[in-house]
This record gives sequence, C-alpha cells and structure tokens, in this order.
Amino acid sequence: MSEFDSYAEDYERILASVTEVSGFDCAYFDEYKIKEVYKFMGSHTAAEKEITFLNFGCGIGKSEKFIRKYFQNAHVYSIDTSKRSIEIARESNREMENVLFEVFNGDKIPFENKFDIIFLANVLHHISRDEHLAILKNLRQALSEDGYLFIFEHNPLNPLTSKIVRSCELDRNAVMVSPVYAYKLLRKSGFEWQRIRFKLFFPKALSFLIPLEKYLSKIPFGAQYYLISGKRKSVVKGN
Repeated sequence: MSEFDSYAEDYERILASVTEVSGFDCAYFDEYKIKEVYKFMGSHTAAEKEITFLNFGCGIGKSEKFIRKYFQNAHVYSIDTSKRSIEIARESNREMENVLFEVFNGDKIPFENKFDIIFLANVLHHISRDEHLAILKNLRQALSEDGYLFIFEHNPLNPLTSKIVRSCELDRNAVMVSPVYAYKLLRKSGFEWQRIRFKLFFPKALSFLIPLEKYLSKIPFGAQYYLISGKRKSVVKGN
C-alpha cells in the first residue's frame, strides 16, 4: 500500500493548512505549474494542438482541470502509486473527457503511448533516491522524440520552503531534491539538454511584484524550481 493511501481523504485539507502562509489557495499552485508548461510550449498553438500528456504522480487529480483548461485537445494519462488517490481522482474528474487515471506499480508505466509532455509536480522528493535513475530512464523511454519533460520541485535553497516541508505531514518521509542533483540526474538518465527556472518569489501580499519573476528565474532562491528536458538538442524552444 502506498503511504499516500492513508492521506488521500485529507490531502487537500493538509495541503491548505501548509500553503496558507503564502496567502494563496492550493489551486493557485496547481495552476501556476500547468501555466508554466503552457507558456513554454507556445501560448496560442499549444491549446489547439492534439497532444499526449502524462501526469506522473497525479495524486487525487488536482491538476487535470488545469491541463484541460490550457491544453484543450490533450489526451491526458494520469498515474499514481496510491490506489485510493486514483479512486478519488476518477470521481472528482468523472465528467472530463480524454482523461484516464491508472494505478502505477512503481515500475512499468501502464500505457504504451509515447508522450509529448511528461509532467512531475513535487514527486521526486517522495521517491527513494535509489529509484530515481531507473524512473527517469523509464520516463525518457516513454517520451516522444520531440517531447518535453517538466519536473517541478520544492527548492531546498529557500529557507522558508525547507521549514514548511519539514513541518508538513505529507512530507514526513520526503527528502528534498536540490536543483544541482536534479540537473545531474537528468544527465545520467540520458536527457540531452536541461533548462532550469526558479519560481514563487512573492507571497500574495506582494502579488503586485509577481510580474518581476520573469527577471528572477535564474536566481536560485524561489520557493520552487522546475527543469525542462528533452531527448534531442534540436527540440529546444521557448524562453
């Protein structure tokens, strides 16, 4: 049984209690990640293109409505090791078309598809480090030749983030993943290129400063960071 089976029913409540210090609700953080993926993929064309999208570690399915919002024609495949979380995800997204939820056994991705986008939102820090390389190699195999892998993680270089993670019940067994470690992991997994962006510098009280974040994306002190990777250098695009 996945450790998250026992948290699935209370997941949103626990997460809300942790994120309230920022002034934003949980949905804000769910949407910002998908919005970053969308912006990279190319504002106007991404929403219209028919793509395959793998949400690896989907939890209770909180991101799917935003995936559908920004990628209307995407075929979404969402997996998690928590059976109870998948049950809740199916129920809460039952009216959404072209979204498939399946339990992941920790080894083989339960789909034969090649994916244009593979998305991991705060997943790696919940997985034992001795499994990271094998998982990333599997994801590389599942990525299309022109596809993109997006990995979002909490930034251990941000002291407030580190404090929040240490106090969060959901992260009891988590080991935070540094940007340098994640970058090297992708190299070892066979990805040909990586780009890194740091995000979430300002709480809601300072939201008028958020437009400045695009100038701060290379400063390694945002609350979160994400990496974009591909299988071939020739597919590099975006800002």
